[in-house]
Amino acid sequence: MAIVCALFFLVYVGNSLWLSLFPNHLLRLGMDSLLIGVILMIYNASLSLCYSPSGRLSDRVGRRPLIVAGASILAVGTLWLSLSSRTETTVLAVVVAGIGLALLVPSGNALISEVASGRGSGSVFAVYQIAILAASVVGSFAAGSLAESVGFSRMFLLSAIITGAAAVLAYVIIPETIGGKAGGYASAVRESLRSSASGTATMLRSNRELALLTGALVIHSIGFSIINPFIPLFAEKGIHLDISQVGMIISLWNAGIAIAQIPAGHLTDRFGARPLLLAHFVLSSVVWSVYALSWNLESGIMIILIFGIVAALDMPARRTIMIEYATAETGKATIIGSLDAITGTVGIIGPLIGGFVWEQIGYAAPFHLAGFINAFACVPLLAIMRSRAKRKSVS
Repeated sequence: MAIVCALFFLVYVGNSLWLSLFPNHLLRLGMDSLLIGVILMIYNASLSLCYSPSGRLSDRVGRRPLIVAGASILAVGTLWLSLSSRTETTVLAVVVAGIGLALLVPSGNALISEVASGRGSGSVFAVYQIAILAASVVGSFAAGSLAESVGFSRMFLLSAIITGAAAVLAYVIIPETIGGKAGGYASAVRESLRSSASGTATMLRSNRELALLTGALVIHSIGFSIINPFIPLFAEKGIHLDISQVGMIISLWNAGIAIAQIPAGHLTDRFGARPLLLAHFVLSSVVWSVYALSWNLESGIMIILIFGIVAALDMPARRTIMIEYATAETGKATIIGSLDAITGTVGIIGPLIGGFVWEQIGYAAPFHLAGFINAFACVPLLAIMRSRAKRKSVS
């Protein structure tokens, strides 16, 4: 497990280097907030639309091919970004990067659940998340200093080199576990693409709880996607920080998540994933709105740390719930990929909404709107919890 976490630490350092301050980079290319929202919407689309076929393909051909291919494609996308200064080429580069990351995520989560079979899944995913978030802390903190000292283009080039190295390492250390099961990669790719939409619909129709969980995560995804691109922009434009301080703010956000991951994993295992996910939804609505009240560096640091701690409640609980629904017919990566695809696809519109509200109403408006929308994510999750409580009382 330590080797797998080290691999994904490397992947996410590279990814965080280009992504954490990417909206600020677009601002320096002369783009307004609405165009920034559109570009990030396109990035989210490329990421989300590939999740479901990626998860299905991973369950067919194994984890290693998807992780190696994903890291390689992500490296190509970030290399392209280092050479891009026009809107058209930037859009194409982020599409490539999104596809690369989408190939990695379901396989990474499924690999962790298999490597750590038999342990408390909440704690296992918490350890994995710490590795990812530690990488994000390092990457985003370094991004601020690197953007100021060597510029964004060279920083993107460094990101490509790191991610390319991760692809080579993945090929060496991850064993081939399913090779040949699907009768060849080409047929597996075709079948995964063909079955991703119909298979996901069938899966949700056959499991009411999974459908309700998807609804809750969709609402949460819309709320978060409204604010996500504008967290670093608010730090620069709303709090008036310089780019190195913005990098520090994003780094501390990730640090807050990392610090709370192990406690969140233990809480998930002790009290249940659904109560922890509900707490995450409620507290997220509050802290998103409060972030928009930051007025200087000190207040921004304090609030973003709380922001991160609240965010830490999400993934250990979410992934634990998802893999509970895995069956012999529907693998773990398929469920993770399918739900991530749905939530991400619906969340595609978030950056566009956030950009429009930012432009028309003000810097704080996206955060207040997102907090209001996110509160409704509690409704389907409470329905699941009430239904399970009734079944338990009957039995």
